[in-house]
Amino acid sequence: MPATTVDKKKEEVVEVGEAVAAASNDSSSVVLPVKGSPKENRDSGHESSEAGTPDAERAMTPEMKEGEVIEEALYILHIELPSGDKFDVQVNNTEMLQEIHQVLLEREGTCHRTCYTLQLEGKPLDHFTEIRNVPGLKNESTLAVVEEPYTLREARIHVRHVRDLSRMPEQGDAASAVDGMSLSYLPIVGLGEKKTEKGEKEKTFEGLPPEYILPGTKDRSLAAVIPTAAIAANKTPHALKNLGLSPFNPPLPSRKMKGDVLYLFVDTVEKKRVHVTCCTQGFFVNGSDENTFKPTPSSGQKTLIYHSLVDLIASVSPIFKRNFTTLIKKRADRPILDRLPTPYPQFAWLAPPTEPVEDALRADDATQPHRVGIEEHLPGQIRDWNEELQTTGEMPRGNLNERLVRDRSIFKIHSDFISASVKGAQAVIEGNVMAINPADDPKTHMYIWNNIFFSLGFDVKDHYKEFGGDAAAFAATSADLQGVRAYSSVCDDTKLATLGMAIVDYRGFRVTAQSIIPGILEREQEQSVVYGSIDTGNTVVSSDKYHELLDKAAKELKMLPHEVWNGKEGEEAVKVKLYTSFETKGIIGNDSRYYVLDLLRTFPPDVHYLPELNAVSESAREAGYPHAFPHKLVSFRHELVNSFVESRYMTYVRIATYHIQMMAKERKEKHATDGTDAQLSQEEAAAINAEAMKKAAEAVHSLNPDDFDIRFNADCFSTTVKHAEEENLEAQRRLVIDCGEFLLTQQIPGFLNDLVECSIAPVDGEGLVEQMHARGINVRYLGHVAKLAPKDITWLRALIGSELVVRAAKHVFRALFQSVKAEKTASAAAHLLSCLLASEGGVDSVSEPAKKKSGKKGGVRARASTASEWEMTSQKSLWKAIGEEAFSYYNYELTVSSADALLEEWGVQKTALLRRMCRAFGIQLLAKDYNLSTSGRPIFVEDDVQNVFPVTKHREPEANDAKRLFQRGSEQMAHGKLKEAYEYIAESVNLMTSVYGAMHGELAQALRSLARLSYILGDPQDALAQQHRAAIMAERCYGLDHAETITEYVNLAHMSFSNLLVPTALKLLYRARHLLLLAAGESHPFMSTIDGNIGVILFAVQEFDLACKFIQSAEKIAAASGETKRLKSALLNHVMAKAHACRGDFRTALAAEKETYTIYSGLFGVEHEKTKESNECLRQLTQQAVQFQRRMQDASKGTTNLAQLLPINAQQPSLATIIDVLNVVNGIIVFSIRDPSGGEKEEEGEAVEGGEEKAAIEGVKEDVILEEETLD
Repeated sequence: MPATTVDKKKEEVVEVGEAVAAASNDSSSVVLPVKGSPKENRDSGHESSEAGTPDAERAMTPEMKEGEVIEEALYILHIELPSGDKFDVQVNNTEMLQEIHQVLLEREGTCHRTCYTLQLEGKPLDHFTEIRNVPGLKNESTLAVVEEPYTLREARIHVRHVRDLSRMPEQGDAASAVDGMSLSYLPIVGLGEKKTEKGEKEKTFEGLPPEYILPGTKDRSLAAVIPTAAIAANKTPHALKNLGLSPFNPPLPSRKMKGDVLYLFVDTVEKKRVHVTCCTQGFFVNGSDENTFKPTPSSGQKTLIYHSLVDLIASVSPIFKRNFTTLIKKRADRPILDRLPTPYPQFAWLAPPTEPVEDALRADDATQPHRVGIEEHLPGQIRDWNEELQTTGEMPRGNLNERLVRDRSIFKIHSDFISASVKGAQAVIEGNVMAINPADDPKTHMYIWNNIFFSLGFDVKDHYKEFGGDAAAFAATSADLQGVRAYSSVCDDTKLATLGMAIVDYRGFRVTAQSIIPGILEREQEQSVVYGSIDTGNTVVSSDKYHELLDKAAKELKMLPHEVWNGKEGEEAVKVKLYTSFETKGIIGNDSRYYVLDLLRTFPPDVHYLPELNAVSESAREAGYPHAFPHKLVSFRHELVNSFVESRYMTYVRIATYHIQMMAKERKEKHATDGTDAQLSQEEAAAINAEAMKKAAEAVHSLNPDDFDIRFNADCFSTTVKHAEEENLEAQRRLVIDCGEFLLTQQIPGFLNDLVECSIAPVDGEGLVEQMHARGINVRYLGHVAKLAPKDITWLRALIGSELVVRAAKHVFRALFQSVKAEKTASAAAHLLSCLLASEGGVDSVSEPAKKKSGKKGGVRARASTASEWEMTSQKSLWKAIGEEAFSYYNYELTVSSADALLEEWGVQKTALLRRMCRAFGIQLLAKDYNLSTSGRPIFVEDDVQNVFPVTKHREPEANDAKRLFQRGSEQMAHGKLKEAYEYIAESVNLMTSVYGAMHGELAQALRSLARLSYILGDPQDALAQQHRAAIMAERCYGLDHAETITEYVNLAHMSFSNLLVPTALKLLYRARHLLLLAAGESHPFMSTIDGNIGVILFAVQEFDLACKFIQSAEKIAAASGETKRLKSALLNHVMAKAHACRGDFRTALAAEKETYTIYSGLFGVEHEKTKESNECLRQLTQQAVQFQRRMQDASKGTTNLAQLLPINAQQPSLATIIDVLNVVNGIIVFSIRDPSGGEKEEEGEAVEGGEEKAAIEGVKEDVILEEETLD
């Protein structure tokens, strides 16, 4: 029941809150490292990578297991290097010794060392032991760095590490998500670089906006998405030309016995090749040359053995020594967040031009499809993904620390699994993995790579023949993933196990990656399944153990247990009980775990797209349903089921309350008439409650006639399974129909109302779909949303039209790409994009020119017969196919036949369509400006297509405790309790960092809230630092031009201006405007916020003409999007009035100020202070206008100097006033409420003390209300 769920959530929040309260008093809680500690400077992705491993187990000593608690403390440790140099490091004693290794990897003098141990008094220490658990290690102890002999494994690790250090990462690799890299812009902005000389800074930066972002411009520059400064920032001279393994490897047995480990060659920048031998003691230059191989040292020279390859190369190459030092310093100057890998691969749809770089080691690695990425560190081993995933899920979670360790382990292993799945799916489609059933039809091939099972999204063995064939098989994977997400969220306390799963769309193929159940490949499916059906319901089996395990999951997911016949004949025919759909299968693995899989029918069917059932409500029929669909595996979303049940429960409570009140009133009136006691007896009260609940249950169509019971039988419409006679199928089916009606009459209209009122304003189709899903609206209802959306709201119509076309075009592209040969991938992508975006009649099929060139009879027919389907696609045929797909999938008739017609009818700009199409299908283009208005020739050529990248879907493990803390902090913030909110959200950031590491999208959102709180509480420096972190994370985790990134840029600009970084603020706002222009166009509501910020800041730097232009644009966009006249509009008009007055345009200034006065008087009344200020401003402007007019008349008569015509008393507003306006523009509104006692709380005064630049009014108690105007 919802009430029970709410109570449970409250208990969980209280538990976490108590843990946080204890953390503030007990130093043993999990917190972020103190400033300056090694963990803050580490250069790794997730500090949790060792959790759950045998090495991590060694971190717990027997003494700790027996209950001894060592308090947390800070140690100062002395590190002694092999050279004799020493330095100190401050660490937390709860950290592992691995953290000291990370410190050594960050230091300039030790970053190239890999083969060493840390020793305490001559005893080597284990990397994965906590510092407090090392016997004899205490504050002021000395740890010695002792060089160790090389093995082949250690030598290969060292060589690759030196290779990585000797060159900066390439931008092209970052765009293709190599090694967890992704593109970023902020490192080149120079945030906070106040130390540079002012003259130089002003000289290198101009505050004027570029032409392509000015209001009203039609230019959309794609080249500027990746600025040339960002490309130049990575153009650092290489320290080495090449480094690789000698072809004379491996050493002969006779040489192995003399210590030889590996042979290398080094090509220096001086164009000299040096041959190197790695022995157990280190590296030395051997006597080899181009013609002979001699692994021993050169004759006549003293043998110098260097333990580090860097030291050896520096001794023979002066350029290496100089450039290597420069590289290390530049690497250290990069923000730490710019170096960390992202949790999941993040590909970019635009990439800078790249040139091939000579790299023998990378060539060796990249051309071995069998490499899985751990060969160097764990040679000869392969990860058991299923065991890791299940083991981490079974870890204890009795207290906060245990839950953090568990969540961290789950997230890290899941992140590794997704990265491996993406790499494996690419290898499968590229033909680099052998199928385990090579003799079968290619569409039915299955693969195993890196212990992950891969299958293609086609109908294997006609399993989905009755449900839509390949279309059903394709959709089944998405439905299965929805089920995995749902079960994973409720199976924490049960013994049910779900598979690790990822869906990868690549080059038109859908690849499903799954972890492997132990023993599943060794036996037939009939022998494995102990619950569910393997023949679409003809025969069904069940298990009491699965009943026990599924009971809780069924309650949480609102699934109704039901009985069906097992499908057998005679005496074997019995009824079996199912808690799920019969399609869900239960398998007991060889590891004795109980697995559930094939979860595609977890939720009730969507009857609106199953016309054969003819089971829709009257309101649905009026809306045009049921509608035929390409497949029958359509079901409602989990979010819709929850919303429907919650809505019905609230209705149930209201109806029951009403009947109780009415019946109690009747009974009391009857007692009064009879002259008996008016007080109801307990029996009467119980009878009234029972009767009221019965009526309420009947009204909401409850399955229980006496109480609230809304659950769904996903099989209630199935005809393949035989239902038990006791099942009330009519009532079960009515609930499904009611749920569909709730979707059409409540959810979709409510969603559209939020869009119209700009309560939510998604930037692109990705955000639109995310918001639809959050409300339980399937994407197939996009056509229904398009029909209901008002046509006069330009940005909304363009958003819906763009997504409608992109979704349909993606289906067409997918079918065409499946026949594209590998060598034609770029040509096909360029041709299809040209057909999509060209002007009317612009692009013919690729095979079309053959008609003109061929002079022989039959030449055209021969050319057409050999042409692929994509080559025969023209603009006309592509848009026709798009229209057919739009009607088939989305029940909407598209009447447009080109991108120009789409722009004319829907307002969809071509750059937005191109961007969304590339992101949705996975096409990476060269970052340059394209002529999208061309006709008669292709817009793109094959060299413009840089890559085709995979698009991945998967579940995302969460930091549950951190999310609950964040929600509690948000509630405190909404009630004006800012300090409490700051503490909760700061602790949630700590917990998120413990789980996710230092790089995650959710962490960015929490840091954004923390920055806003710091800003209001009077700490602009901390606000800037937190917002900077949030912005870099958004760039890295979401993408350079994602909606979240645009939001973070605007917030960072606000914080930058409050810290007097005016050029930086303008740079960020210009970039945010540019990206929003590309993604959504100028009519988007968030553009009003950006233009308001730009206009106010330009006014502050006295660029009055530009300031007026941007403020007018902000007002125009706000009015067009239906935004009501609010405080923001009044302040912007006031600033615009000041700007026009400074320009001498008093007529326009008066009009703007009159608008301000009108808004103020309407909001506050004529006696309010703000209204009086506006009235006074009007009076001053009128006086200045009169004086100016007199001087004009005098000047015309020649009695006044023209220089005296300048505006009179053009007073510049103070910085505090400008920041006050920016606060309101960005959704921070400060209400000052005087304490009724006339006193003033000291702690509230401290919150704004020293914040003279803040919009705060001293001498009053402040309650600050935040009005977040986010993009979505």
